[in-house]
Amino acid sequence: VFDAKAADTVTLHPRVSNNDTTYYAALPQITVQHHYRLRFAPLTREEQSANWRQIRDVKKVLPYAKKLTAIMIETYEYLETLPNDRARNRHLDRIHPTCTYHCVNSKPIMKKFTLRQGLLLIKLMDRQSCSTGYDLIKAFYGGFKASMYNIFAGFYGGDLKSKYDPRFNREDALTERIIYLVEHNQL
Repeated sequence: VFDAKAADTVTLHPRVSNNDTTYYAALPQITVQHHYRLRFAPLTREEQSANWRQIRDVKKVLPYAKKLTAIMIETYEYLETLPNDRARNRHLDRIHPTCTYHCVNSKPIMKKFTLRQGLLLIKLMDRQSCSTGYDLIKAFYGGFKASMYNIFAGFYGGDLKSKYDPRFNREDALTERIIYLVEHNQL
């Protein structure tokens, strides 16, 4: 798609070096989108409802995944500056309620998530931080606690070691497309 306003903003800047003039152009930022062809068969009602459910879940969980990832990164950087394990453990005990129990109307937000939204939160945390939920918990609390949380997640069909890979996982590719549309205010 050609954007006439963006084309008008291109400016050329000449640079002369050793009697040779080189022109530099400051180009505007563009977004290239792939236009999907429609499938030969329309989506069934079940597929449509699954897609709308996924859109609803991404819109609800994505802000919390970004916020939790920022808290995790900030906490990890702060833990690196603490002198010993006792100080680290004290800080983790203070910060734990902040990470897990952001309260809205006196009810923790994590308890408001459905099972699907909780599983999506694990995937989006991996997307945001490039570390699985298991690796994050292991870095903060150790391997034993990470294993226990992973076993507990397994009871509900979750896996803290699951990776977010939109190239090879169809559901993650759909999630990535939804995230793109949400972040660009197209959905």
